[in-house]
Amino acid sequence: MVKSAVLNLNEIFDSLPEDIYDEIFSHLTIREILDLRTVCKAFLKATQLRQVWFRAIQRQILGENLTLTRQRKPLGELETKELEYLARRTMKLAKNMAAHSPRPTSYTSVRDQIRGNEQPSGAEIYITQVMLMDGLAGSKWLLCMSGGFKISVWEILPDPVSCVPAGRWDNASPMLDVKLNTVPDAEGRLAITMQDKAQPGSYRCVIMKLSPLESGKIPAFTTLDVLPKPTGSLVYFRGDLIFFFRRRTGNITVINWRTKAEAIFHVADAEEWPSFRALEIHADKIGFVTIDHIFVFDFPSDEATLFESTTPRLPLAVHPLTTDDGVPMKIEKAIIVPYPPSWQLLLPSPDFGMSVILRRKINPSAHEAFHYLISWNNPIEKEEKGQDPEAAADIQIKCFRKAVIAPHYCADVKYAKSGRGIILCQAKRGGKVQEGLSAFDPRRRHHLTGEVVWDNEMPWRPFAPIEFPNHVLLNGCTAIDYDDGEGRIVVGTSEGKITILDFA
Repeated sequence: MVKSAVLNLNEIFDSLPEDIYDEIFSHLTIREILDLRTVCKAFLKATQLRQVWFRAIQRQILGENLTLTRQRKPLGELETKELEYLARRTMKLAKNMAAHSPRPTSYTSVRDQIRGNEQPSGAEIYITQVMLMDGLAGSKWLLCMSGGFKISVWEILPDPVSCVPAGRWDNASPMLDVKLNTVPDAEGRLAITMQDKAQPGSYRCVIMKLSPLESGKIPAFTTLDVLPKPTGSLVYFRGDLIFFFRRRTGNITVINWRTKAEAIFHVADAEEWPSFRALEIHADKIGFVTIDHIFVFDFPSDEATLFESTTPRLPLAVHPLTTDDGVPMKIEKAIIVPYPPSWQLLLPSPDFGMSVILRRKINPSAHEAFHYLISWNNPIEKEEKGQDPEAAADIQIKCFRKAVIAPHYCADVKYAKSGRGIILCQAKRGGKVQEGLSAFDPRRRHHLTGEVVWDNEMPWRPFAPIEFPNHVLLNGCTAIDYDDGEGRIVVGTSEGKITILDFA
């Protein structure tokens, strides 16, 4: 009797059209879709439909502004098994990063091999910057700047994570700033400012690309152009546009490295020369943070409009950074990311804007972290609200959350557009400096007791210490980077050690 009922149930489910299955699965999470496979053969067959996984990814991953883990091709070109694999890996990473203590699934440690016998002092192996980037043919590269004179390139291999040396670039002059292009498919991938040996006391900016060698994976550095005497410190690289900031004048100079056209954005005059902390562009706006202010500029998306006038553009909004008592603050670290629509459940009614994380030192053993929001109306939303879409944006800048971080010192922060990120923490205990990494995830909304206490009624603690294997120790960390699409963290040290951790 029971067997007959099961057979009848299978026949009923087998007879259902695919659009009914689409409607059923549209209300389920990816985990529930996987569990449904064990109910009957009809559901097992239904979960093998391509549109089920395609829509699940659109709704639960892209709709939440998460990055698909290990995506190598456009979604439209992926088969059903590939879509399911991406969905499962991405949700596994999301679960791991939102855990009480995120744990790497694999890791590897290597030594930067560019140390030369001609300089045994070890200056060359002091890692000053690490950057994860996409290579060609689906490869992943790690760029490692050492001692200010050399860049080594490593190819990263997954499952389990490992890396092999793939190239290097040596420079006779010290490198000052290195920026990756924020447009992944742009021809120019790196902008580097360095001292000009031919003219002591002067500088130049070199724009480079990484040309493929050996099956399209191993890169060779090729110089595209050189900008002599840049107008300040290199702060941003976007497409063909390079951004420089000069403290003495308070000017942000934007240069198209191909046409040499220039535009200037002027930071409001202040009693002291402003020190740069962060810059980001989103929805035709520039978010710019100095040591004591947040500025918002209008940024035309059309280059003809951007470069049509030589008159410096002034900020649309200026927000001084002060304590609750109105005392000016001095910010040590800042980072800006666009916040997506999926954050509307966490943030107070944003229309369009950016999220700003700031950190300042309040005493030798404690720091404060601030979460500021920059929000405004975009033209479509203005029309929906009956406002003039051509009118100036109604920009609001306000502090959303504040935390006291003790006894840790936040040495570095990396933050992705999904809202996830990592923080390098250093603390003195027993006369020794202890270092560790903490994961940041705004989706971690349950209450956890710990050293970070947010001044908000919601029991929300976005920081969680990352759990390391027993024989992986952080010591002398000098640089970190985070790849949200791969669920990967890389740490460089003052002794040339590189540790790569995968969490997907």
